[in-house]
Amino acid sequence: MHERENALKEWLVHTIKSKDFVLTPLAGDASFRRYFRLQCDGLSYVVMDAPPAKEDSEPFIYIAGCLAKVNVLTPKILAKDLNQGFLLLSDFGDQLVLNSLTPTTVNDCYQSAIQTLLKIQTCEVNDPKLPPFNESFMVKEMSLCPEWFFTQYLNLTLSDNEKTIVQQTITWIASQVELQPLAFIHRDYHSRNLMVVNTSKGNTLGVIDFQDAMCGPLTYDLVSLLKDCYISWPREQILQWVAFYYRHSPNSHIYSLTEFIRAFDLCGIQRHLKVLGIFCRLFLRDNKSGYLNNLPLTLKYVLECAEMYDELHPFYYFLQKRVFLS
Repeated sequence: MHERENALKEWLVHTIKSKDFVLTPLAGDASFRRYFRLQCDGLSYVVMDAPPAKEDSEPFIYIAGCLAKVNVLTPKILAKDLNQGFLLLSDFGDQLVLNSLTPTTVNDCYQSAIQTLLKIQTCEVNDPKLPPFNESFMVKEMSLCPEWFFTQYLNLTLSDNEKTIVQQTITWIASQVELQPLAFIHRDYHSRNLMVVNTSKGNTLGVIDFQDAMCGPLTYDLVSLLKDCYISWPREQILQWVAFYYRHSPNSHIYSLTEFIRAFDLCGIQRHLKVLGIFCRLFLRDNKSGYLNNLPLTLKYVLECAEMYDELHPFYYFLQKRVFLS
């Protein structure tokens, strides 16, 4: 670790032509990347440290370019060393949308985030550099839930019948979400990855953590935003924002609003089953315990959706019996 920090500092001295700077660690994400704020001569930057053996920085650079083309505000890449995995970025500051949300501000914040999402969805879908978020990928993601949440975290031993219910549920959800129109998806479009950025034109929404973008279901990023694993809102309010998106999206009108809400909900349970597994894996494998605080809300989303739709009722009763009583 010290060797890497020394290499980073040497690169920065060479890049900014100064030894007189201060590096301050910033909160990381769920990957192996680390971030620092660099302050030098009264100016502030962000430094990304992405070890090449663990993280590929090329997608970050490419997706930043895609988003910039459709006028979505992302950090500017000021310098890069892909061999070492170092990037020097413009600094958006510290004001996460999450920390700006109150019952008074949330409607304006979410409408702005939805308008930004609609811009993101004008990015080219048929891009060979965008991996497909397809049925087999969804099954693989959702399988993290029985592996890491049910088995590793809750220490459940499932009967053959329960394994069948879980597997049939996962397969059915993937088959339903697969039917949605395709869109450019950010994949983590939520309140911790949206920032209020002060610009010459006033406050603007900035988008970060976009390097895992894929080509996938239309409602995916809307779910990430409105069924956020870090903050929740009443169902009635969520459906008002869903309707706002539905009215403004040129791609949503193959559905009635009722059909669109169903597609939104099923995409949500796909995401939240994956997240249950990921949060537990981050704790058990990577020693990142902070994500456990978000398990109850994520599980609540899963339970609500499973109760809402008849096809998911066997899974709902399984959850009631084994997860909530375990």
